[in-house]
Amino acid sequence: MKKAWVLLLTLSLGWSLVACSSTGNTTANKSGKAELTLVWSKNEASDEQLTNILAEFNKVNPDITVKRVEVVSNGWADYFNKIQTMIAGGKSPDVIRVAIEGIQMFAKQDLLLPLDPYMKTDPGALENYSDLHPKLQSPFVIDNKTYGFVWDWNNVVMHFNTDLLKQAGLSVPNKGWTKDDFLQYAQKLTSEKGGKKTFGFAIPNYYFGASAWLFNNDASVLNDDMTTSKLDDPNAIEMMQFFQDLIYKYKVAPVPDPKDNQIQMLINGQIAMISAGKWPFGTYDKNKFTNIDVQFLPTFKTNKVIFGSGAFPVLKSTKYPEAAYKLAAFLSSVYSQKTTLSNTSIPTRISVMNEVLPKTPAQNWKVYAESADIAKAVEAPMQYGEIQGVFDRHVSEILSNQSDAATAMKKAKQEIDAILKK
Repeated sequence: MKKAWVLLLTLSLGWSLVACSSTGNTTANKSGKAELTLVWSKNEASDEQLTNILAEFNKVNPDITVKRVEVVSNGWADYFNKIQTMIAGGKSPDVIRVAIEGIQMFAKQDLLLPLDPYMKTDPGALENYSDLHPKLQSPFVIDNKTYGFVWDWNNVVMHFNTDLLKQAGLSVPNKGWTKDDFLQYAQKLTSEKGGKKTFGFAIPNYYFGASAWLFNNDASVLNDDMTTSKLDDPNAIEMMQFFQDLIYKYKVAPVPDPKDNQIQMLINGQIAMISAGKWPFGTYDKNKFTNIDVQFLPTFKTNKVIFGSGAFPVLKSTKYPEAAYKLAAFLSSVYSQKTTLSNTSIPTRISVMNEVLPKTPAQNWKVYAESADIAKAVEAPMQYGEIQGVFDRHVSEILSNQSDAATAMKKAKQEIDAILKK
């Protein structure tokens, strides 16, 4: 991993020399068109949606052709590694789909093109910048340089199988429900009938989902400037111990299995509550599952909502910076967001949120709109991939009862601090 990063940094130094004189370099190929390669993570939008977006883009920009490359990956860390491999192999794309989990990495390696000069010289290419929610856009402005225009975002809230709520004599809790309320819900929703076990809750055993719960206990994986880990903090240990207790003490949650599909388990009635963002609604729609509602996560010591957002930054190595800027800007447009962000992600444009979110098949859909104003970004330094791996591994030890929370979290802190010092 370290060798690969050294190679990337070496390449980026060479590219930065080219990029210094790249503004205005729009020399196209012999056909007179700029040819761009766009890398997009597979299954984030349908082929039909992507085709429609690029067709609409070409109506305004007929002199730009876009080749789409879809990357199949197992999570963001794997996706970013595959893009790095493309760059190191001499097949650098022009515009890449990047989530908040990777923007620091690409920016700190000096691989991205600051877009501020193009925003000044061609403001018409960027549709109503002020319509982009400022908090969701903020991760893509680093050291006062703009590296992308936010396209989508997601959070973590509670999802309820409302049929199971009714069977237990419960209704969707109010916004201010607490840890004690949550535990009572999980206990009442755990049952076994005719040999069929239903658990009250499925624990989010992954970095983004677990971080949301840490935030609500006034804890976090990292400190504010992301220079050291805070997993040895008593509040972090308390939350991870609570997760373990849900399985082995209260017996209201199953031991997580990598093969489990928590969304499908909620639909099937195997689980009554899961914590997730907007992404399950695509699966709900495919399964014609409508017995669903949402609410904020319970308040422990505080109540915060985690968020992750994504954009389409331009690589410095592009031969067509103006054309690539136009594509990056268009991909955050009203048309793009309305075309693609109906089910699995939340639009980042305030105007599109106001139009799309009321169509969400959940009575309490407003939690998605309300949470944007109070959301806190997922902690994603440039070493995100390695840190995520360490965190997930130690959480797995806790949830499989191989370690107590204090021991596992203190070990995780030591490993993460070592990574941050590299």
